[in-house]
Amino acid sequence: MSAPRGPSLFVRGAKSYPPSPTAKTVDVRIVDGRIDAVGPNLERGSLPELDAGGRTVIPGLLDVHVHFRDPGLEHKEGWDHGSAGALHGGVTAVVEVQNNPPLSTSRRALEERIAHVRSRSRIDFGCLGNLVADSVEELAAMAPLTPAFKCFLGGSTGLGGILDHATLERLFAAAARAGRMIVAHCEKEELLRADKERYPNATVHEHHLARSHAAEVESIRESIALVEKTGAALHVFHLSTRGGVELIRDARRRGLPVGASTGPNYLFLSNEDAARLGNLLKVNPSIKTLDDQRALREALADGTLEAIGTDHAPHPLEEKLREYAKAPSGMPSVDLLWPLTWELVRRGVVDADTALERVTSGAAASLHLPGKGRLSRGFDGDLVLFDPTATRRVVGAELPSRSKWSAFEGLELAGFPQVVVRRGEIAWRDGAVQCRAGGEPLVLEPPRPR
Repeated sequence: MSAPRGPSLFVRGAKSYPPSPTAKTVDVRIVDGRIDAVGPNLERGSLPELDAGGRTVIPGLLDVHVHFRDPGLEHKEGWDHGSAGALHGGVTAVVEVQNNPPLSTSRRALEERIAHVRSRSRIDFGCLGNLVADSVEELAAMAPLTPAFKCFLGGSTGLGGILDHATLERLFAAAARAGRMIVAHCEKEELLRADKERYPNATVHEHHLARSHAAEVESIRESIALVEKTGAALHVFHLSTRGGVELIRDARRRGLPVGASTGPNYLFLSNEDAARLGNLLKVNPSIKTLDDQRALREALADGTLEAIGTDHAPHPLEEKLREYAKAPSGMPSVDLLWPLTWELVRRGVVDADTALERVTSGAAASLHLPGKGRLSRGFDGDLVLFDPTATRRVVGAELPSRSKWSAFEGLELAGFPQVVVRRGEIAWRDGAVQCRAGGEPLVLEPPRPR
């Protein structure tokens, strides 16, 4: 018998997903932190009971891309606030990118970071290793501890990009030998520098030009070619362009180990929102045109995009309100992942099953994370109870994120999680955290050296 993953709990009287007048009533039995059974009229035995009250039940969400900036920049977020925000959004596990010192460039550094997070996080987590020249010799030792290696091809918050193609090839080949995929910020550094010269006095209205379509598209093109040459596996984070969608779709059609995800900001916003949001819209890669948004929505529906990852990247409001050139890039949104995903269903962008899959089982599969994302026997006992019809307006100041602002301010959303269970423990209920730190590193598949 496998080791316990948490406490036991019997959830009675939930409605199955997707919501409908004919949705079945089901119970969920969680034993030692894992799902034991899902179905109508289950035997409770002596397990503690949670009355679902007819709310709809779904698996706990996995956010494949967050920045909690901890250790190092806890004043911007930290795992305490970040994991509370995740629970508010229905998220029971995250994959976190460290893009501020100390970077995870050795096994020892990664072990120290995991220990740091474990003592603070209320949710389960994976910590990405950093794929840079200084980490190449450590990749094989780091591989058993990380889901993937993060590579910034273009410079962004905290890290510079890579100009030299030979260096990039060396990094891809090293990741392949270590047996972990590369998750990449794809913007071509050479083109970013040319964009900056072309728009030396850019404002937020020109951010999508100062970090152009071409910078992302050419970087993805180069990365796919390196996948073919080195045998590496690639996942492109925060896809933002129609051209990028087409390249990913073609690579997947050809059977290459290439995948991608995007964030809610790219699915709901466009460069036309700059007048309304100002620097709150400033993220990297830039949020581009409505045509790009349409392409991303289509890719989400057809499976070209495997997951929605928020790229939760909080900064204090006073920093975002600086002049454009000095305002940091990034926005918070892990607090709203399920309500925003459910909004895609309410607007008819994707069907209910597709929307859920992109933040649960599909998200887990995209980074090869077993045991998460399904209400099935043997999977972790993570679940969310929500009312699909109850709505409220987003008020950034009321969200758990330390940043206290939201680009989705005032948007009326439905489906806010009312109860969140993490491995059998009630972690969120009635608008408040119910648990202390108790998150565990995600279970990983063994590395697959290529």
